[in-house]
Amino acid sequence: MKNFYLKTANRAFEGTNYFLSFILIFFMFFIIGSLFFTTTPSAFFQQMSSRVVLISVAVTFGSSFIASLIVFVFSIPTAYILSRKNFPGKRFLETMVVDLPLSFPPGVDALILLILLSKTGILGKFLGRFGISIPYTFAAVVLAKLFASIPFMVSFVREAFDRVDKNIENVAYTLGASPFQIFYKLTFPLSLWGVLKGLITALSKSLGEIGATLILAGGLTSSTGTMSVLIYFATQKGEMDKAIALAIILEFLTFILLTIIKFFFKETDHKIHA
Repeated sequence: MKNFYLKTANRAFEGTNYFLSFILIFFMFFIIGSLFFTTTPSAFFQQMSSRVVLISVAVTFGSSFIASLIVFVFSIPTAYILSRKNFPGKRFLETMVVDLPLSFPPGVDALILLILLSKTGILGKFLGRFGISIPYTFAAVVLAKLFASIPFMVSFVREAFDRVDKNIENVAYTLGASPFQIFYKLTFPLSLWGVLKGLITALSKSLGEIGATLILAGGLTSSTGTMSVLIYFATQKGEMDKAIALAIILEFLTFILLTIIKFFFKETDHKIHA
């Protein structure tokens, strides 16, 4: 009798898992896939030939690429310090650089930056002396995307550095290698796949960023109108064909980037420990 109840419970458990998983998977496929059936090919290509749409695509790619490049340059040393060094306030630094930005809504960071960079803000007053104004410009778009992708890049790169065996570095050091040589010829090459994975993740995040961009850049001009922002304004105006066309492009690009991460970097752990 006990075995009967146990088998029944196991079957119920397995059946419930499959049933709930099916509902979730069907729901996600339905939501994501339905976007491609809400427009026609002629309407899609008509919108894609629009000057406004083409400019938004260029602004999105340009700002995302620049932001990802800046994040890459600054995240490498930051992640290396967090991975290899122990110092007072390290946990606080981790919280400020990684945990807090991930927990805060993007609009909070953007609002703080907007206040600091406004004409009456500390940074705004300083930059104003040189005739520089950042809010509601292309630079503001880059800055918004930069802050949105920093925690992802630092987190991935630090994890990649953590996976490199420190004993290998210690052996290289005892053989006379300098800290720079150890990093350049050993640590970074072994963690390269993890670094690239973080870079692609940061790029994917910056491509779809909208909250901080709306607050800091506005998106009301051609130089600040990213694809996500244009989707928002298009839906507000009832221009659904334009919104759907842009959404399809973003969805496709994100799918490509995530596919690269899932399949191209599936051997990441092996390469890091090689």
